[in-house]
Amino acid sequence: MWQKTDRSQKYGVAVYNFSSRLPHRLTLNIGDTVQIAEELDGWFYGCKTKNKNECGIFPKSYIHVREAVVAKFGSLERVTSTESPIAQEISTVLREWHTIWKQFYLDQNEELENIQVMMLELMDWRKKIMSRKLTNEEVKDLQQRVSSRIDFGNAMLGLDLVVRDEQGNILNPDNTSVVELYKQHETASDRIRLEQNTVTGVRDTSITGPQTFNLFVQLRNFVCRIGEDADILMSLYDAKFSKFISENYIVNWGKDGVPKDIEMLNNFRVVFTDLGSRDRTRERVYLVFQIIRIGVMDPKDVEDKKQTRRLRRPFGVAAIDITEYLNGLKNDAEEDKQIFIPFQSCGEKEFMDSLIKKVVVAKEINHKGQGLWVSLKVLQGDVKQVKEDYPHLVGPNTCVSRKLGFPDVIMPGDVRNDIYVTIKGGEFTRGPAKTADKNVEVTMVVCNNKGEVLKDVISYGCGGDMMSEYKSLIYYHEDKPKWQETVKVAISTEEEFKGLHLKFTFKHRSTSETKDRSERPFAMAFIKLMNKNSTTLSDTDHNLLVYKDHNSPDLKSSKKMKITEKKEDRDKFSPYLDLPSTREIFNEQNIQPTGKVTLFSGPFTLSAKDSFVISSFVCSTKLTHNVVLLGLLQWQDIMTDTTKLRDHLEKLMKVDGEEIVKFLQDLLDSLFSILMQNTISDVYDNLVFDALVHIISLISDRKYHQFRPVLDAYVESSFSFAMAYQKLMIILRDYVDKAMETNQKILKSAMKSLEYLFKFIVQSRNHFARLNDGRGKQSFELQLKQLIKSISNMMLYTSDNTLVAQGSALKYMCATIPDILKVFDAVELSHLMVEFINNVPKERLTKQKLKCIDDLVHSKLFVLPECRLILLPMMLQHTRVLMEQKEEIEDCIEVLSNILNLTFSRDMDKYEEDISLITKMSLRTVIQACINLDKTSKEAIKCVCVLLSMLRQMKELHFSQYMDMEEFAFLIDLRDFLMEILMLFLDLVSNNVFPPDWMEMIMLENSIILRALQIFAKVIHDRFTQEFERELWGFFFKCSISFLTQKSLQLEHFTSSKRSKIVCRYRDMRREAGFEIRQMWFHLGVNKIQFIPDMVGAVLEMTLIPEIELRKATIPIFFDMMVCEFMQIEPSTRKIKGNFNQVEHELIMCLDALVEGGQGDGEYKDLICDILYKLCSNHSTLKEQGLRFVNTIKELLQHLLEYRKIIQSEVKELRMSCIVNLLNFYHDIGRQEMYIRYLYKLCDLHMKCDNYTEAANTLKLHVGLLKWTDDGLDPMLQSGWYPAARTHRELKEYLYYDIISYFDKGKMWEKGIELTKELVHLYEEELYDYERLSVILKRQAELFACIIRELRPDPEYFRVGYYGRGFPSFLQNKVFIYRGKEYERLTDFNSRMQTLFPNAELLKSLSPPSSEVKESDKQYLQINAVTPVLELQDRFLNKCVNEKILKYYSVNEVQKFTFSRRIDESGADISQMWLERTYLTTLYSFPGILCWFPVNHTDMRKVSPLENAIETLETTNKRINSLIEQHIADDHLSTNNLGMLLNGVVDASVNGGISNYKVFYSEGYGESEIQLHLVHKLKDITKNQVMLLKEALLIHRRKVSEELRPFHDHMEQRFKEMVKLIHKEYRLNVPDSFATLKRIKSQSCVPISRVSEVLNNPNNPQNLSDSSAAPSPGLKTSHSTRAPSVYIKPDKSAPTTPIRPNTISRMNPFKRTSVASLANTSDHSSEGGGSNRNSLEAPIELSEQLTPRRPLRSDEQRRLSRPNSFQLMPPIMNSTSNSSLVSNTSSTAENSDFELGDEMPTPPLPEKTAYSDYSNVEITPSPSHHRANSGNRKSKPVPPLPTELNGTPPPVPKKYTSKQASLT
Repeated sequence: MWQKTDRSQKYGVAVYNFSSRLPHRLTLNIGDTVQIAEELDGWFYGCKTKNKNECGIFPKSYIHVREAVVAKFGSLERVTSTESPIAQEISTVLREWHTIWKQFYLDQNEELENIQVMMLELMDWRKKIMSRKLTNEEVKDLQQRVSSRIDFGNAMLGLDLVVRDEQGNILNPDNTSVVELYKQHETASDRIRLEQNTVTGVRDTSITGPQTFNLFVQLRNFVCRIGEDADILMSLYDAKFSKFISENYIVNWGKDGVPKDIEMLNNFRVVFTDLGSRDRTRERVYLVFQIIRIGVMDPKDVEDKKQTRRLRRPFGVAAIDITEYLNGLKNDAEEDKQIFIPFQSCGEKEFMDSLIKKVVVAKEINHKGQGLWVSLKVLQGDVKQVKEDYPHLVGPNTCVSRKLGFPDVIMPGDVRNDIYVTIKGGEFTRGPAKTADKNVEVTMVVCNNKGEVLKDVISYGCGGDMMSEYKSLIYYHEDKPKWQETVKVAISTEEEFKGLHLKFTFKHRSTSETKDRSERPFAMAFIKLMNKNSTTLSDTDHNLLVYKDHNSPDLKSSKKMKITEKKEDRDKFSPYLDLPSTREIFNEQNIQPTGKVTLFSGPFTLSAKDSFVISSFVCSTKLTHNVVLLGLLQWQDIMTDTTKLRDHLEKLMKVDGEEIVKFLQDLLDSLFSILMQNTISDVYDNLVFDALVHIISLISDRKYHQFRPVLDAYVESSFSFAMAYQKLMIILRDYVDKAMETNQKILKSAMKSLEYLFKFIVQSRNHFARLNDGRGKQSFELQLKQLIKSISNMMLYTSDNTLVAQGSALKYMCATIPDILKVFDAVELSHLMVEFINNVPKERLTKQKLKCIDDLVHSKLFVLPECRLILLPMMLQHTRVLMEQKEEIEDCIEVLSNILNLTFSRDMDKYEEDISLITKMSLRTVIQACINLDKTSKEAIKCVCVLLSMLRQMKELHFSQYMDMEEFAFLIDLRDFLMEILMLFLDLVSNNVFPPDWMEMIMLENSIILRALQIFAKVIHDRFTQEFERELWGFFFKCSISFLTQKSLQLEHFTSSKRSKIVCRYRDMRREAGFEIRQMWFHLGVNKIQFIPDMVGAVLEMTLIPEIELRKATIPIFFDMMVCEFMQIEPSTRKIKGNFNQVEHELIMCLDALVEGGQGDGEYKDLICDILYKLCSNHSTLKEQGLRFVNTIKELLQHLLEYRKIIQSEVKELRMSCIVNLLNFYHDIGRQEMYIRYLYKLCDLHMKCDNYTEAANTLKLHVGLLKWTDDGLDPMLQSGWYPAARTHRELKEYLYYDIISYFDKGKMWEKGIELTKELVHLYEEELYDYERLSVILKRQAELFACIIRELRPDPEYFRVGYYGRGFPSFLQNKVFIYRGKEYERLTDFNSRMQTLFPNAELLKSLSPPSSEVKESDKQYLQINAVTPVLELQDRFLNKCVNEKILKYYSVNEVQKFTFSRRIDESGADISQMWLERTYLTTLYSFPGILCWFPVNHTDMRKVSPLENAIETLETTNKRINSLIEQHIADDHLSTNNLGMLLNGVVDASVNGGISNYKVFYSEGYGESEIQLHLVHKLKDITKNQVMLLKEALLIHRRKVSEELRPFHDHMEQRFKEMVKLIHKEYRLNVPDSFATLKRIKSQSCVPISRVSEVLNNPNNPQNLSDSSAAPSPGLKTSHSTRAPSVYIKPDKSAPTTPIRPNTISRMNPFKRTSVASLANTSDHSSEGGGSNRNSLEAPIELSEQLTPRRPLRSDEQRRLSRPNSFQLMPPIMNSTSNSSLVSNTSSTAENSDFELGDEMPTPPLPEKTAYSDYSNVEITPSPSHHRANSGNRKSKPVPPLPTELNGTPPPVPKKYTSKQASLT
């Protein structure tokens, strides 16, 4: 038995894929998380956490159970893992992204790779988090990166924005104020926007990181073969300026390839510290490793023991670009990730500096596997913070390499006294005794004025011991070495600095150790560290003078110049100190030594040719280059010199700020010491105060803002002047009281320094109180109060002179509050602050005043409840007045938002009184501001946040109190307030001010609005029911329903995780709103009728929301509306109305629009019908109408849902079917406006598919609703296509012209003529508009001409059976007839249908499908061609009609179709083949409003073999006849088709021919009268075929080429054999000689040429010569046979000849046939193509071949003898057929006779003239409608013009091509 699981087994992860087809199994993929509910044996029962609708059982062994937390929300239970929140978030995000990633893969989205990289990063980071090996700081750092990457990815994928706190944790909206939540959303959006702009990576540090940071480097290994000891110098290098920016870190590497101290292996760690914002902006920063070999001069001599050892020689360089690590663009630097840095060795004569420059610019280095392995990591904060945060990285033994310079902030206690000396280079002469350049080594020491060397003051860098002397690199035989080596000189602050100097000695180092021992320094140089004015050595390059020693072998004897100096200035221990040290000093002393005399002192002599350059940089908090600072720091030395002290104090204002902040602490001590000295006159107090204010103002500037912590630390820790407060208060008050007289610049600085002045005052007072047991407290408080009042009184000034000082006071006054509160009462201070702000004059410093109020809100005073009650009224009063005046709106909103943010608490009672005050004073003002502000502005969004915050923090008591205020004493005022806020709510839910991805903000907003609506609903019901306010109630309903239907609340569109998160926190707010609306509707009572039918659409939109409980609760509102309208009392009759037409009409209209728009589903259709059916059934009066209405709704929803489903697909044909279904539905229920709406949708679809005929027929449906009257159009009859039409007649005319145009494009000219006739009657008989009549008559004439001239392909018809339940419901198991497109054959149609239904399977048999096929879920198509059955109109009976006219009716205006199939398989014996013929009748005739219609009736009959034989022969005869006509019409037609057809008939070996039906010709065949009749008919058809063959062979003989002459002879031989066979075996008498035909067509006695002459007569004023157009030559018409009835894919075994159903009887082609006889046989018309050649010709039998009786006349004779009119000719000639043989001989005369015999060859054709095509113009079309004549003109041409004629011949008419005609 299933048992519930305990808490320890509620959550699990699938570790295997599980899939089963058995019921109740839950399919799982690896990684799916499941919530387990029950267990049984080896099975669990539960659901997926991502979709709790998927429930089932799954094996226990497939699940890894994990610890989980179970949280219950009412009936809901939420189970989450106990893993860290960030790990859970990563898991959730990965699942969500994985779904999108798969879709990206399918769509080949360009973001696929980016999202994949981010997912892999998140998985890697999750592993680290779950490993639990990270420190807290590392976890925090990683959490920041994870959060940033998730937010960036969500933004890239268009997902919701996740809001976090400063630690990266997701904010809980329940514990966060609206204002704070908005600010966090804004911050997150800005951060993501910045990340997107950087394109690559995430820049956390640029947003939230501190300015100070450090670089941690750990040297893992050094792979290089050196062979001697080495030093590795590691430092940071600025490649742009080619200089080092940090100290060196020294690693001692042994000759064995391991560290000298083996314990340090893999433990060389250094932190490059003091890096700041400036270092982030450096263009190119490298981590550089200099490898210095320590050993012999040449590494080849390493084994030579005579070589000098311990020489420092350059070996190589390695470097890596770390710019992106420093500026945050790369985040893959981790302490456990090793990076390889390639090594580049140094050349023989290459300087180390040159090699560094080469390496940093090199793209690749041929390192040969040599290099260093290091780990990097950027650590935020200063050194102290780093040691606390990363103890595992930065331990006590970790070296710290400081920057060559100060950090951004110099903290107290950070004492430095370092001088960095860079030995740059020198130039040394070789000396006369030397043959090679020296190997120069520089040794540097620090000496005092006695020449004593200071011990342990020099350092190569961190990681090495302090040294007394420094030795440089040695470059072999180089007289101009460039060292560029930097060393640090660290001198203790206790050391006497005066007299200290750097001494440099230069020594040649020999390769031989013996020689090297005898070498002495050959020269020296020095430089003093202190200048004469006691300032430190300047930070610049120094060109030192080089002095040679007397004992130097290079020094030759020379005369010396003695310098006369005072003896007391000389020092016997350092004689060189008297000499100038640098070239600059040498030039200043103007010493001009000659060539004979040089400069000397003691043993040292100046070397004029040698030079030595160094640079120095002082980094000291004790030493300065500035004289003023030095004087103030040493103020005791100038105490007596008041002038000098005054001068220093005044000049301090001009000292550079960077120098001041370096010595901030010492400088402040000096100033306060001077201030407190009693011996100095009080005159200097003001100067000291001004200097103090200057320093504080300097720190207040943004440039030095980072030094504020230094100043704070000084005040708290170092400031110790207990009496300073008295002087400071006196001086400051004196400045303020004399504000109009005081220097405004100083006053402004004093106001700017208020915060720190009060800090000093309070700290000094506290020191005094501690020393004196609190004595003088009252006196101090009084003084302090007077000081504050003085500042407050200063605010009353209205002079522009004090404006700047007043603004500074407003800006900085609130900063003093924390310190004042330490010594002053908070309540009294609050009153003073209120007075301070109120003293500011109106319209003066408004912005600064609001900023001061905002600062006051953030002060400690506002935290205290008793102070808030004092401050709030003042704050709210100021903001309300300004907002009402629409001034400083943004600042006012900012103040209010901060007030509400600080008064937010989950415990609403805590700030109850404050909220009450805020709402009373500001709510209405804020609402009006929200309404008036532009919703797209930032101010409007903040204002909405303020309003939401107010409403959220208001309890029901606050709402009640607010609406009970005197302001709403009258109901009209309360009504206006409610209308205002409801209008605002409606605007907010309709056009949300927040971005769509701010889901948390939007959901919180909705929850607040919902609560307010619930409260307002009660107020509206209580106060506005008796005095009913329809507008207010209506606005409530509109606002509530808009709230409920807004996009952001439609949970079904969200992912399951997002949906569950929203429901757990906010529930489904739609349900609560719906219940409130339902309750309010039923509260309306008798007033309901006022909202009918206006609210039908809104309620319908609400009920369409797919929430089952909401639907059940709100659908009954419709029934209530129906009852209300039904029971309504009519005012005129005082009787009940008795119907609900308004509700019905509105509901149908709205259903159509909403369901088509995507709302509603099948479940809704069933639910609304069931609920309304039950309610109507239980209502006795309404039952009948109600149930009928329910059925109507059900049918409508069915059609609409089908239409919506189909409209999403690209199959326009299915959309047309759905539209027609809706058309029929709306027609049946009499909804004209909906009927017309869908009618035009159908027409538009037809136009897109080029179905012009169907589009015209569709518009005719609208025409049917209109009359030929000038009555105004009802709104429901109006058309958006013709907005100008206002009456029935106008619209009908517009429609007629478009319909005629569409019929013309669809080549349905007969249909267009019908409409033109109506228009002719209208213009001629009704409107007498002859101008339009003439136009329409021309148009009509063109349409008539098109019937005869234009080529019109016959459409094919196809039967399509849709079998199976896989099709839409309106197609399932139904049969349709389709009208094919132009030239579309069965194979093309099959392809089109398979494209429309790619999943459908074609049935290969025409047998009726089985019930299994019909009930299958698949799709089956049965397609075959059908033949339309001609049904002639009565008007054509017993009349001779042109075949082109009749041809239209054979394929158009048809409703009946037929096709045949074989019943049994009788093999090749055609005489035994029975057919089954099926007759299909469609619901409508073709063409119609669709290209297909359903079959509504089917009939079948059998066709005997004899009937089949007759039909087959008739088909062959028809094909032969058709080709004969084509060749008669076009003499240039190829004979290929004709030859192939004739060969197939006359050569019995090809297809059997007539011999297939031998049995039917036997004497004994036929028993019944019908069979005998059919046999006789077969024999007649056979004779006709022989006659046709003869005529066709004559044509073929005449036109065949010489190459094919043998082929023709073969056919004639076969024909003769065939004739003999027929005569001998079938006993058919075929005449020996055959007559030919002259075909005559019954037509008007006036020829076309005569009609043209009359119409083109220039004397006729109404001539139509401008409308003439030359017809184009006749087009060749191709005739093709029909494809097989059932489409079967090609098979080699299948027969190649299709079986064709043919008509039973066929008229004799040599008999004149009336239309009546044609109609009698139309039901059995042949399926094959072709024309009825002899259907209208009279039989004229000739016994001989037609030949000319006399020679041909010349053109001139023929023209002169031509009669004027055809009326003068014999009647027989006036009715010449278009298809006569005469028309094939263009050069013969009109009345010439022809004879055609068996042997007589046809006469040769004359040469065709260029203008002979224009002699037979039959119709002169209108110039505006030129058409190309595409038909075959068979009229007799006029003879060619004579070549010799007096005068100029008439111009040839311009010939129009078909393309030109169509363009015209």
